[in-house]
Amino acid sequence: MAANADTTEESPFTRRELPGRLGTLAVAISVVWGSYHLLVASGFYLPPPTVLRAVHLGFGMILCFLLAPAWRRSPRTRPSLVDWLLITATAGTMGYVVFRYETLVRMGGQYDPPDIWVGVVGTLLLFEAARRTVSPGLTWLAALAILFAYFGRSVPEPFTHSGFSVNRIVQHLFLSGEGIFGFILGVSAEIIIVFVLFGAVLEGVGVADFFYRISNAVAGGTRGGPAKIAVISSALMGMVSGETSANVATTGAFTIPLMKRVGYPNYFAGAVEASASAGGQILPPVMGATAFVIADSLGIPYVKLALAAFLPATLYFVGVFATVHFRAVRMGLSGLARREIPPFWATLKHGYLMAPLAGIVVFLLLDYTPTFAAFWGGIVAAVAITSLRRETRLAWPKIVRFLVRATRTAMSLAVACALVGVVVGVASLTGVTMTIAHLILRLTGGSLLPALALTMLVALVFGMGLPTTAAYVLTAISAVPVLERLGVPQIPAHLFVFYFGALSALTPPVCTGAYTAAGLAGADPNQTGFASVRIALSGFIAPFLFVYDQELVLTALSSPFAVIEPYLTAALGITLLSAVLEGALLDRLAKWERAGLGVVALLLVLPEHITNYLGMASLTVYVVQQLRRRRAASASVVPVASGLGRISHKEENP
Repeated sequence: MAANADTTEESPFTRRELPGRLGTLAVAISVVWGSYHLLVASGFYLPPPTVLRAVHLGFGMILCFLLAPAWRRSPRTRPSLVDWLLITATAGTMGYVVFRYETLVRMGGQYDPPDIWVGVVGTLLLFEAARRTVSPGLTWLAALAILFAYFGRSVPEPFTHSGFSVNRIVQHLFLSGEGIFGFILGVSAEIIIVFVLFGAVLEGVGVADFFYRISNAVAGGTRGGPAKIAVISSALMGMVSGETSANVATTGAFTIPLMKRVGYPNYFAGAVEASASAGGQILPPVMGATAFVIADSLGIPYVKLALAAFLPATLYFVGVFATVHFRAVRMGLSGLARREIPPFWATLKHGYLMAPLAGIVVFLLLDYTPTFAAFWGGIVAAVAITSLRRETRLAWPKIVRFLVRATRTAMSLAVACALVGVVVGVASLTGVTMTIAHLILRLTGGSLLPALALTMLVALVFGMGLPTTAAYVLTAISAVPVLERLGVPQIPAHLFVFYFGALSALTPPVCTGAYTAAGLAGADPNQTGFASVRIALSGFIAPFLFVYDQELVLTALSSPFAVIEPYLTAALGITLLSAVLEGALLDRLAKWERAGLGVVALLLVLPEHITNYLGMASLTVYVVQQLRRRRAASASVVPVASGLGRISHKEENP
């Protein structure tokens, strides 16, 4: 993950900078790996799924052992002897899987002793790679899952099971499609890496800069303009990259210094960037890569899922946008100077750079796979467009940089997804997911609201330090069946888990997106993380809203007008909540005004007609009072004939 790219000595995920031939070797591995996946995405070469996943994981682990030191005192400019041994062992075990694949298929579940030994070595190598590059929480969870599978008889009720031998565990996790080389690693190998490559290409051809310039042209001159620039540009870039930390590192380099310059505190500037980047993953039409996983698992067209996610995503950004605006009001901040704002129409002339995004949408509408759409509609379109002008053509050095940047991100994602496969494999082997589902039902008493709250907490905890796809899968295998049993339809249930998987990148104590933003802003990571949660409050509200009012996901819509009231009242309530949190609306709010508006906001947010009507009535009374107060204040002020200003009657007649 991009968050792990920190090169400070304190970071547990420091990356080596390899000089000379070693650096050339690392670049060559990245180029071969990225080119292999581009070939597969083109459709000209379609290897068996297990072969593709083994090659994908093998390259990722080799890069990991080459670039990620084992310990803080390990060499920083060269791999150690142990690293070279691990690289050799990785190439051997993954090569064994590739070349032994057809034989294992013909054997129909029967395995020879060498297969088991290779499985044991391969699993241990995966754990070592994960220890270097993935959240320690996930590594420990996967290790506990294996112990749970082995010591099943000794586990307390209700999780007791018969237990499995080492051979059976290895067979299931390494030699079948149920564990390490299962569906989750397939998502990384078939979808995520292609979109990571697409994001790197877009950044290189100038799309990220276009997003920034058009955002500046739209919002740069408004109050707190740089923060609004960050929200718009990071949302647009985040829906392509699908990875919060990588997006923060891309757009934050421009937006965070601007926010600090106009007066936002450093931690708040980092939090704005992190919140907007995380929200990009839930923003249609692209929504990163996790949404494709959801659509595939539900067996529905991706377009239907994107449509369902549209209104909740806009509610999220209503809250984020309102928060940065009201903070600017409270602090008395202005926007950028006119000379710093590019002309809108001149900037819009470069809108052709959006063609790759449009291409992906068109291919998806034509029912092509996400991988095929990302390659032909996105990457090929981007290369074709940039080839029209000599100064933007993609020379070989620039292509190499794209591949290197993308594979450094994909390296950690591949390892994380494979490790999630261990947890999912143990769950399918032991049947523990049904036990967890029954336990959640028992703890919540079959009540929906406690079940939703518990699902939210599980998603936030499982998502600590993980890619959104991994966080979603870990939560979905146990929580979604519970929500469905409680009457929540499939799409809202899966979107609920997806939203909190994305938001887990913001929630302390392990908030990778906020950590990356804090590093760019020079701020305290925990302070940035808590500020990110505050800014992203609408993201914690919206999932509950669309579960209780399912017309917001546009899948159970009885009429176009049925969604207008719940959407507008929710948007207004979220806006007022942001004003209450920041202590400003048109200007600073007194304490009693914040308390009163807080009650009004909650009435509007609650998905009930009666509370919405009460909220609107209360808001109307409040607005009338404010207008009367302003009129009375203006009536007590008269112009001074000398033109020096305005003085009150009290000052005229002491």
